[in-house]
Amino acid sequence: MPDPAVASWYERAVLSGVDDDLWSRAGELKQQLVAFSQQRRYDRAFDDVLADQHDGHVPIDEHALMILWDYFVLEHRLRNGRTVVEQFIAAHPELSEPERQMLLGWRDVVQGPFEVQGRDGAALVVVNLVDELTYRVRSNMGPSVFRRSPRRSFLLARLVAVGEEWMISGPMSVWRAQERDVAYEMALEMSLRAPEAVYRNPEKLAQAWELQRQDRDRFVRFFGSDLVVVAGDQVVDRMADFHAFCRTEVSGAPPFRVAGDEAPVCELPPDVVDAETVAMIYDEVDGLSFYAEFALVEAAFVDPDLLRRRRYRKHTLAYLQDDSVGPLVLRRLAARDPERASVVFRRLLKKPRFDWTRDGEELLRAYKPEHLRRVPRPRVSPVSERLAAYARRR
Repeated sequence: MPDPAVASWYERAVLSGVDDDLWSRAGELKQQLVAFSQQRRYDRAFDDVLADQHDGHVPIDEHALMILWDYFVLEHRLRNGRTVVEQFIAAHPELSEPERQMLLGWRDVVQGPFEVQGRDGAALVVVNLVDELTYRVRSNMGPSVFRRSPRRSFLLARLVAVGEEWMISGPMSVWRAQERDVAYEMALEMSLRAPEAVYRNPEKLAQAWELQRQDRDRFVRFFGSDLVVVAGDQVVDRMADFHAFCRTEVSGAPPFRVAGDEAPVCELPPDVVDAETVAMIYDEVDGLSFYAEFALVEAAFVDPDLLRRRRYRKHTLAYLQDDSVGPLVLRRLAARDPERASVVFRRLLKKPRFDWTRDGEELLRAYKPEHLRRVPRPRVSPVSERLAAYARRR
């Protein structure tokens, strides 16, 4: 937990008053929330976050510490599955429903870089370089904090919603217009690392689905199917060949790989690379996924008697129990022959009355809850024209 001096700075920098009633109440609630989060019971949880996200051998500066603290309060899920802000709401039953909804909305933080378009009264109008949406931003400290944010400068900040506008949450940084490459580099990295940030823009989400559809179509044309099984030590090379094929279709680049090509386009965990066989499945919704030891599991669904052998049983059970394996592959295998699939799960689970057609979805809900709760999202991340141009120039 930050020391008292840092906490005091945070309150001065983020929690001062604003003009109208809504903003005044938002500032009050943020101040109460920060005070609530400084209870000793959160010390160990914050220390864990700090250790996980920061190299302990390098001192963390005050600015980075406050960004991390803001993340911890609003977004980090504690061991009980709840965020600090959710626990704050539970501890304050006197909050009105609009106040509760506003606080819950603060879990959904919008992060910059943003390009400054100009001033509009007390607000700063900015465009997010990642999602390309426009945000009208205000600060609890008043409009004076935006004096050093002229048009075409860049703002690195975290925003939370207050009504139809947005409030700075935590410290912010400002880059001059001449430093746009710094902002572009960060935006490009965010677009590729966290595509959910891109998908705030409905047009970008629709574009991503279309790009994934086109990429899957190329996959099927290259491999002959949306499901292909290869040896584990061949996956990287086969994917490199596929990407060379895609590059040819999209940009007209040579349809082959040459000496000096960059690092592998596909980095996979050791259990995939070391597997005897790997299935590469490019699903319309789930995108491209890799499944280690697929041939063993596939064989068990063809001949359930193979489950008497340890290696077949081990890997088939892992497909069910491993959180990293989505439900798609089990649905596909079971759909080929639901009767044999019923036998497979009867033997794996020792449930003699199990029936895949009747009980299969309930089984997946029990073993794959996170996958089934997750909103389907494409696996590709479209970037803006200017970020694409920056990437090519770089």
